[in-house]
Amino acid sequence: MTIQDLKYITPLDIEAAHLNVTSAEMYDEAKKFNQHMYDMQRKRHRFLRDMWSLILLNIFMFAVAMPTAMSSYTSLAFKLSGGSGPVMMAKGGNLFLTYLPAVIYAAAFVYFIVIKKFYSSKLIFILTLIAVPTNYAFLLMAIFNAILVKKMNDVDNEIKEEPGYPGFAELHLSFIRDEESLEEGGMENYSDDEKSDDLESERKENPFDKYRTRWSSGEGAMLADNDISNINNN
Repeated sequence: MTIQDLKYITPLDIEAAHLNVTSAEMYDEAKKFNQHMYDMQRKRHRFLRDMWSLILLNIFMFAVAMPTAMSSYTSLAFKLSGGSGPVMMAKGGNLFLTYLPAVIYAAAFVYFIVIKKFYSSKLIFILTLIAVPTNYAFLLMAIFNAILVKKMNDVDNEIKEEPGYPGFAELHLSFIRDEESLEEGGMENYSDDEKSDDLESERKENPFDKYRTRWSSGEGAMLADNDISNINNN
């Protein structure tokens, strides 16, 4: 669905997430639009699920890889900086140089993926390789990162041209009856919970309003007895 496909719903209506329905045709379009927004929300949920999976995966891998990086068996950077030995028994090595590649990757991940929203599987794979010298486990993470970002990008490409992106809020409908222009039976089945204050404001003026007298304080109104008598005599 594109904005050009909509006859009655405008971009301003979509932005406000509200529509005053004045015809049966407009109501039908609004129902179809809201159903479409619901479908888009489900796809957006898939995107957010993959996004959070990506973030949680990276947090988990950092929690595992960073403490085990102080070993010449798990870290190329540690070994090249003069370190040797297994985890917890390693000697030498430069911790700053060991952790530096992973820190650079974390900063790049936040900038390109979280802030700039570059959902490129190739980009995330290359970025993750930066962290591999810190711990060889990041090589496995690079593969999973690429898979998740590809799924995110596929969903984003599918929904980003849709009206209402990225929130896809459904329209709140209010109804104004136009008995003369509506087709017979066109809007008879609207439930009470679909009505709004706008509908109430459109009710016809009470014919007795002109006979009302006001309290001096301006609060409340009542029909004068002589006015009612005059009405009955007429």
